Amino acid sequence: MKKYKIYPKGFGANTYLLTADEKTAVVIDPSGEHVSRELSARGLTPAFVLLTHCHFDHVFGVSALQKQGAKVVCLDLELPLVGTRADLFELFGAPRTAYTVERTVKNGEEFTLAGLRFTAMSLPGHTAGSAGYLVENGEEKWLFSGDTLFEDSIGRTDFPTGSAAQIRQSLLRLKSLEGDWQIFAGHGEDTTLNRERKYNMFLAE
Repeated sequence: MKKYKIYPKGFGANTYLLTADEKTAVVIDPSGEHVSRELSARGLTPAFVLLTHCHFDHVFGVSALQKQGAKVVCLDLELPLVGTRADLFELFGAPRTAYTVERTVKNGEEFTLAGLRFTAMSLPGHTAGSAGYLVENGEEKWLFSGDTLFEDSIGRTDFPTGSAAQIRQSLLRLKSLEGDWQIFAGHGEDTTLNRERKYNMFLAE
């Protein structure tokens, strides 16, 4: 398994490309049309798009990938927000790009996309249906945390369906994961769960 991190062009989220065969890829949170070019540069075809949540800065590149045949997957609790004002396109004045979700997954569900095994983790607080995705790659443990947990910080809770009380519970769930996990967040740099347990004031509460 290989993982590539694609930083945003301008305002946007980090995007992650995962591939088991170096031919097809699962794209986590495609933030813009530049993601298609990054895939092509690596000789990868997008098979699936996996969303941590539906805010515009995480989904702006979904439509282009769906036109290439990618199937879109998100947590079942986030599906009602897709295509609504809760996705913040209008709030931030971003041109809306339409897409459809072909599959939803539930909290705790283990599922396979393009030969890659994921476990879905419901992490409400940033949005009602925010999710994290756990991947075990040999001895490595990866957590794609979306906008729930960042290096030294956490996601905002003042957007539609956000909840400070819920994100506190989500952080406790993350804190209680067994062992250390490499954290690949929706914004900023990579970190580890052990580091955040030690230095992130929101996990220390």
